[in-house]
Amino acid sequence: MSKLSLILSICFSCLLLSSCATNTLYSWNDYEDAAYKYSKVESEEHKKKLLKQFDKMKKQTGSRKTVPPGYYAEYGFLLVKEGKTEEGLALLKKEIELYPESTIYISRIIKQLEK
Repeated sequence: MSKLSLILSICFSCLLLSSCATNTLYSWNDYEDAAYKYSKVESEEHKKKLLKQFDKMKKQTGSRKTVPPGYYAEYGFLLVKEGKTEEGLALLKKEIELYPESTIYISRIIKQLEK
C-alpha cells in the first residue's frame, strides 16, 4: 500500500467517524410514540403530551430552542378539530412563519378550514 493511499484512507476514516458525532438540530423527544398512539386512537392524552413536549423543547439547552417542523401544525389542527378554530389557525400560521417551506401545504389546509 502506498503512502498516498494510506493517508487517504486515514483521512476518509477520520471524516467518516467525525460525521457520527453530529449535534442534532431538533429534539423530538418521544413524539414518534405519541403520534403512533394517536393515529390508533384519538385521545386527550395526545394533546397533553404535545403541550408537555412544547414546554420541554423550549427549555432545552443545546438545541435551537424552537419546536421541530410539524408540531405547531399538528397541535393547531387538533384545536381546529375541537372547535377552537381561531387558536388552531394561529398555530398553523405560526408553522408557516417558522418553516416557510411548509407554506404551500399549510396554506391549503388554512383555506379549507376558513371556508
